[in-house]
Amino acid sequence: MTNAKNSNKSKRSKESKQSKQSKQSKQSKQSKQSKQLKQSKQSKQSKQPKQSKRSGKQQTVLLIVIGTVVTTAMLVILYFVIFYDNKNISQITDSSGLNNEAIQAGALEETMDNNMICFKDTYIQLATGEKATPEVLNGSIDNIKNWQSTDNSVAIVSENGEITGINAGICGITAEVEGTDKLLNLRVDVSAESESNIDETEPDTLESGDHETIIEDGVTYIDGIMMASKTFSLPADFDPGVNEEALNAFYEMQDAAAEEGLDIYISSSYRSYADQERIYNRYVEKDGKEAADTYSARPGHSDHQTGLTFDLNSIDDSFGLTPESDWVKVNAHKYGFIIRYPEGKQDITGYQYEPWHIRFIGVEKATEVYESGLCLEEFLGVDSVYKD
Repeated sequence: MTNAKNSNKSKRSKESKQSKQSKQSKQSKQSKQSKQLKQSKQSKQSKQPKQSKRSGKQQTVLLIVIGTVVTTAMLVILYFVIFYDNKNISQITDSSGLNNEAIQAGALEETMDNNMICFKDTYIQLATGEKATPEVLNGSIDNIKNWQSTDNSVAIVSENGEITGINAGICGITAEVEGTDKLLNLRVDVSAESESNIDETEPDTLESGDHETIIEDGVTYIDGIMMASKTFSLPADFDPGVNEEALNAFYEMQDAAAEEGLDIYISSSYRSYADQERIYNRYVEKDGKEAADTYSARPGHSDHQTGLTFDLNSIDDSFGLTPESDWVKVNAHKYGFIIRYPEGKQDITGYQYEPWHIRFIGVEKATEVYESGLCLEEFLGVDSVYKD
């Protein structure tokens, strides 16, 4: 019995152990399966953000590639459009044969229009002293610049195209169409004035001390010197242009200065009555009439209207501080020029000191004025005062 009991106990003990071991094995398997599930979930969760990041990067790269391709395509199209337009423009040649390769497209039409400008007539006949302005077709006379006469002893031409007969003969007038290379030509035939048209009235001659004053066609000459000042005026239609003798004298003086390493040049020369009227009115508007009268002449009173006056270089006070100014002051008379408004003579000339302003009166008279140390008004015994 005892053995049977022990045997039963032993079986139960084994069964109990096996049951425990089975439970432990199940628990161990369940624990492993639970861990594997957790790891699997964590692995999936870990992979999902990485896949999301990779997807975002791929989209960004794709957008950059697309943007680059579109931009390149647009640039290529734009290049061909511009190239095509420029090629067409460069091949355009106007009616005069002028190559417009250097002309911008915006100005092309205007330039081609200017090339249609011409004189209505190619021939003008004038009497001595007569004036005429050629008629222009297909444009305005304002578009014509750089008027020149081939012989100023026969006819002269102003900067606005007005031609004046001087002596009997034939000469040519040339001018350039603005903005083009087109050159216009005009023949001028000047005939001697008929006796029936000659003014028999003798010019007024006045004797004043040692000076002779002649008034001819509204222009005053004292000792042969044309006068233009606050006292003496010029007619509105007096339009001689630049005096050829004065211009040649300046060129001689310019060459002499250049030999000494100095550079003098003309910055302003002849001005018509209308030119001076416009300039003077602008100064009056800016500084008032009283101030303007100290440095600018009223129309009809400008020394520039004589055609015998030149403004040099900078046309301001700085010129008086240059070696060129010093040279002109002591050498101008040798070529027929004087400093028209010298320093310290403002109360007599009526204008402030202008070292740049020279006036041609001929070598003999200019030398006399220079050696006297006087201004022109003092030398001739006259004043310079407006009547009103």
